[in-house]
Amino acid sequence: MKNWLEYSENLLKLGESVSGVLSLMELSSVFNESSKISLHGIINKFIKAGILKRYCREIYTLANFDYLVLAAKVRQDSCVSLGSALAMNRLIGTESPFQIFCVTQTKAAEYKGMPNISYCKLAKELCFGFKANEKGVLIAKPEKAVLDTLYFYLRGKSFYFNIFSDINYALLNKNKYFAYLDRYNNPKFKTFAERCFYEKF
Repeated sequence: MKNWLEYSENLLKLGESVSGVLSLMELSSVFNESSKISLHGIINKFIKAGILKRYCREIYTLANFDYLVLAAKVRQDSCVSLGSALAMNRLIGTESPFQIFCVTQTKAAEYKGMPNISYCKLAKELCFGFKANEKGVLIAKPEKAVLDTLYFYLRGKSFYFNIFSDINYALLNKNKYFAYLDRYNNPKFKTFAERCFYEKF
């Protein structure tokens, strides 16, 4: 391939700066190619060479990519929460590294691959309580991760862990938990979340 060495060097250099997750637009910039047909031809050669992998439409990965960065790039309006955030905040045991759970303001979706990524729809007014990590990925704070989990549990979502016995409520900041809970308008949920908290103390 023409400019293969230059393409490879530029690809790996950019890959380091974006944690191994690249969009089609970024690849177009790396290869300096605006023609979609030519661009996909170059990409396919890198895929056949085992350097690039296609995760989903317009999203590609390099070796040793960051799963959380991938989840944030697939759906840019998403935040890592539920079991994934609970595990990161050590509120439950280890979460599977091959499954990422997120919340999003847009429609729910499931992406199958390595890893599997699950996006649950959450109303815009309930999308708060997140903090960016060192790579800019939004992750639910401990109190919000618990509330998101309880919220979706009441809506019929099942979890591999027991929400009543496996979550370490003792690690939560009580004032922050109830300040977040006060922003919910559903009386049934508020009563349920209060009971879950107080029954652990």
